[in-house]
Amino acid sequence: MRDSILSNKSNRQASAPFHALSDELLRASPISKSLMQETWSRFAGTNYLPEQTTLFSEWPLVASTRLQEKLEQRAFSLCEAAAPYLRAERMLNWQHQHDADVLTIDYALVVDGDTWDLRLVEFQAFTSLLATGYHIHQTHAELWPALADCVPWQNPVNGKSWHVATQNWLCKGEQAAILEFQPWKRSTLFDLHASALLWKLPLIEPHQLQGDSQGRLFSKNGKQRVQHDSVLNRLILSELEDEGVCLQQLQNAQIQWHSHPVWYYLVHKGLASEMAIPFEPQNVRADAWRSLGIAPQDVVAKNIYSCAGKDLYIGPTAAELDHLPNAHDWIIQPRFQAYPVMHNQQGEPVFAELRLVVQLAQNAKPWIAMQIVRLYYGKQASASFFQGREGEGVTVLHRPPAY
Repeated sequence: MRDSILSNKSNRQASAPFHALSDELLRASPISKSLMQETWSRFAGTNYLPEQTTLFSEWPLVASTRLQEKLEQRAFSLCEAAAPYLRAERMLNWQHQHDADVLTIDYALVVDGDTWDLRLVEFQAFTSLLATGYHIHQTHAELWPALADCVPWQNPVNGKSWHVATQNWLCKGEQAAILEFQPWKRSTLFDLHASALLWKLPLIEPHQLQGDSQGRLFSKNGKQRVQHDSVLNRLILSELEDEGVCLQQLQNAQIQWHSHPVWYYLVHKGLASEMAIPFEPQNVRADAWRSLGIAPQDVVAKNIYSCAGKDLYIGPTAAELDHLPNAHDWIIQPRFQAYPVMHNQQGEPVFAELRLVVQLAQNAKPWIAMQIVRLYYGKQASASFFQGREGEGVTVLHRPPAY
C-alpha cells in the first residue's frame, strides 16, 4: 500500500481543496512518471518531449466542490474587472483591431489561518497548454476510468464537444495556422506540436510570412504558398530578429486572430496594479512600493515582462526595491505562504499553482476551457525548476464528480 499522504490530516475534512477521489485513485492505482509520459505521447501523437520524465505529474487531482466554486467565482470576477482593459480600442497602430479573446489566470493555493484559500499570482491574454491539458485528461481517463467524466473544463454550450468548441474558438477560418518564432527550438515544442496535430494546423514561422497590398497574409514553405485567414498566435513580437518587417505585415493583415500578439503587452502582470480586483490584495508598481505599508521582506517583486520564474525577488530588501532598474516595469505583490496540498512518501510538502484558460467572447459568459495544475517543491512553480521528484509536474484539475 502506497504511503503517500494526499494533504495533511486537517485536509481530510470536507474543507480540503481536493476531492477524496484523488487520494482513493492514487492509492488504488499508482503509476510512474514514465507511464504517464508514454501514454500522453501516444494520445498526443508526438515524441517531442523532455528526455527526462520531469514534465508530467503522476498524481491525479480532482477539485473539491468548494475549490471549484471558489475558482469560478474568482475567475469570473476577474474577467468582469478586466473587461474595460480588453477592448479593441486599446490596440494602437493596428489596422484590424480585436477584443482580447482569452485570459490565462494563475492562482496559488495559500495558507489562510488553519485552512486554505486562493491568491491571484498573475494573468495574461495568451493561450498555452490547452492541447497538453486535453491529452492529460485522455491519459487519466485511460489510467483511472473513474476520471473520464470528471473533465477539467466546463461543459461547452449547445451540445458541442470540447474539441469542436476549441476548434471554433482558436481556429476561426478555413486556412488557419499556428504562428511561433523558432518553434522547433523551444522547450514548449511538446505543446506546440500537439496543438498542431490536435487542430490540424500548420506550424509557421515569421520568416515564412508574406503580405500583399490587399492585406492578405501568406506563408511560404519551399515552393508552396498558402494564404491564411486565421492565426492562432504563440508569437511574442519582441523575440523577433527583425521585428519591423514582420510587425508591418501583421499590422496590415486582414485576418482573424486568436491570442492577438499585441495583447501580450497590454495584459501582463503589471495590469494588476491598475485594477481593483475582487478578493485580492492591492498590487503596486515598484516605484510606489512603500504605499502598501508592508515590510519589504513581506512582498514579492516581479518584472512585468518576465516569464518562467525569471526576474523575481521573493522577500527583497528595501535597497533592492529602491534600486530596481526601470522601477515602473516591476510589480510588487504582498507575499503569501503556500499551502502544502500534499506530502510525498518522505513527508516533504508539495505545493500547487492552478491555471485556468478562459475563453472571452462578446455577449457571452466566460468559459473555462482548461484547468491546469503545477505541483512543485520549494518556492517556485515554474517548469524550469522541475527535477522529476515525486508528484512534481503538470497535471489537470478535474472537476468534482457530477458537478
